[in-house]
This record gives sequence, C-alpha cells and structure tokens, in this order.
Amino acid sequence: MLKVLGPGLITGGADNDPAGITTYSVVGAQNGFSQNWLLLASTPLLIAVQQMSAKIANVTKTDLATSIRTHYGRNVAVTAVLLTIIANTLTIGADLVMIAAVIDLITGIDYLYFIVPTAALMAYVTIFLDYRAVRKYLLWLLAVFGSYIAAAFLAHPHWGAAFKQTVLPQIDFKGTYFIGAVGLLGTTITPYLFFWQTSAELEEKRGVQGMSRANLDVAVGMVFSNVIAFFIVVVTATVLFSKGTSAGTAAEIAQALEPVAGSYAKYLFAMGIIGAGLLAIPVLAASTAYSVAGLAGWRRSLDRQVSNAPQFYIVIGLSFLVGVQLAVSGVDPVKGLFYSQVVDGLVAPFLVVLLVLLTSSRRVMGDFANGLWTKIMGILAVVVLVVADVALIYSVATSGLP
Repeated sequence: MLKVLGPGLITGGADNDPAGITTYSVVGAQNGFSQNWLLLASTPLLIAVQQMSAKIANVTKTDLATSIRTHYGRNVAVTAVLLTIIANTLTIGADLVMIAAVIDLITGIDYLYFIVPTAALMAYVTIFLDYRAVRKYLLWLLAVFGSYIAAAFLAHPHWGAAFKQTVLPQIDFKGTYFIGAVGLLGTTITPYLFFWQTSAELEEKRGVQGMSRANLDVAVGMVFSNVIAFFIVVVTATVLFSKGTSAGTAAEIAQALEPVAGSYAKYLFAMGIIGAGLLAIPVLAASTAYSVAGLAGWRRSLDRQVSNAPQFYIVIGLSFLVGVQLAVSGVDPVKGLFYSQVVDGLVAPFLVVLLVLLTSSRRVMGDFANGLWTKIMGILAVVVLVVADVALIYSVATSGLP
C-alpha cells in the first residue's frame, strides 16, 4: 500500500490543515450537522479535480504553473499564481497561530513563544531534507487525524441525526450558513493542493504507466480527508452548536470539549491541530515555491540540493518568514483561519476552470484527455463553487459580515 499511496494521501491530510479544522469547527458550531451533506457532495468533485491535477504531471511531465503559462499565456499564469500565493500566505500565518495557541493551551506558556521555533522546525525539514524523507515525515503525521475520530465518539453525538443530514441536504437561508458553505468548500477544494499534487507526482516519477496507481492514491486521500472532516464537524456540532456556543479561539474550541467529552477529548483535539499543522504548512510553502518557480522557469524539486535550486528554496524560506510575520501581528486565529478559507473558496473556481480546460484538451493531453464523466465532475465543481460564492456575496451585500 505504501508503494501506491503517497502524494494523494498526503494531499488529503494536508487538506485538513489547522485552517480546515477550524473551518469545520466553525461550521459545526454555527450550523450543527446541517452542512454535512456538502462533505458528501464534494467528495467525488474533489477526487475528480485532484486526479486532473495528477494527470497533468503524469502526462505532460510539467507542473501546473508551467502548463498554464505554456498553454494560456503568462498573464493568466501570473494571475493564477498570485491569487494562490495570497491565499497560501494567509493560511500559513493563521496555521502557525493555531498551532502555537493549542500548545499554549496544553502548556500554559504564551503562544507567541512557540511561533518561531515551530516555523523553524518545519522550514528545516522542508528545505534541508530530500523529498523521500519529507514524504515519510508527512505520511507518518497522518496518524494524528485518528484523534478526531476518538474525540467524536467521546462526545456521544446523535449519530442518527448526523448521518441523516449527511445524506439529506438542509439549507438555511442566512449569512452564516452561506459563509460557512463557502469556507467549507474553499477548505475542501483548495487551490494550493492543485499545485502540490502536480509537483508531488513529478517527484514520484510515476508517468502515464503509474496513472492508475495515482488515481487510487488520490481517491483514497480525498475520501480520508472528508471522513476526518465529518468527524470534526460531528464533535464540534455536538459540543458547541447544541449549547449555542460559538467558536472563539483555538483554546475555547478545545476547552469546550472538556465538560462534555472529558479532558482526553480536549487534548485529542489539540493534538490533532498540532499534527495537522506540522503536515500542512510544509505542503503550503512547497506548493507556493513550485508555483512561483514553474511560472519563472526556475529549477524546482525537493530532491535537489539548496545550491542546485536556490530560487526555489528562497521562495520556501520567504513563505515561512511572511507567515511568521502574519502570525505575530496579533491576528485572531479562528477568524484568520476561517476567512483565509473563504479566500480559497473565491479563488478555486478560476483554477478549476483552467484544470478542466487543460486536461480536456487533446492537444495537451493526447489520448489521456478527460472522458465525459471527468468533464462533468470538473464542470460541476466549478458550478458548485460559483453558486456558493454568489450566495456569499449576496448575503454579505444584504446582511453584512456575521
């Protein structure tokens, strides 16, 4: 299994970064189980989009930024990369705050003391270890997500209601519902994962002969991602929504579990955020570097020595530095994380359109161009994201931000 699973499974884990965990927590706290159906509906869309990302690498032997620049021009590529960099940088900064905040919860030491050491550790791993070592590091961290399954069972939710609202859509026409929907979709169908998936496939060197393995890897990773998201929503809906409590800070989310589910649940929730951040932030920084280097035509690979791809590693270093600056600026961790995912929700449709166009072109993909089913899933992903974005803009225009 480890020979088959790799980038796709890591992508699924990185999809549930602290930003994603907080978004699911906010959704659960504000809307209960009512948006569980979006997780089920988005799973096949997420699989299709990530499989298209993997296909670009395995067929064209280039990353996503290079493919966009080559086939649609530099201006389109610059726009796509710039939007992704903005979303990635916001997410890195907010993720660092969340990790530090839950360490503060566990130790009682001010969270600001943990931001720089945490960032330095991840920067070292990403920059100075080769791809194979980074891959093993990321795969082992996936085990931490089991803490959310345990926390959900400790909370004793109403499983019948949770599963019923996963299968039957329940829509509430209010601002918080639509902002939650955009945030949830933005953290599920996430722009930085498109760039990571193509570049990680290149690192794996699977090629067209390994496409069936890549597709399985992606499918397992995306199902894993949304199953974990389901348990996060279940635990926070059970503990916070049922009592009318909103999600304020990272510490409040974890501490709210203690009276209902016990101290174990609190520490499990905190552990999950730390592990998720240690997995996702290197992926965020690397995806930023892959996209910038692909746009500029620089050498790029986590398998290269720093001296052999200096610009690529400088971008990774800058990603961490800017993220640290944002983290120490006093940004509210929950709001920063949640709204960074709303930004992702607004950026994603543009990138998914480019993915569908690239992978549906026989000029680009030859005999591996998308079939009808994949095209439908890709177009449906765009439609769902655009509808959610329009609903968000309308609700903000009429009611203001919640």
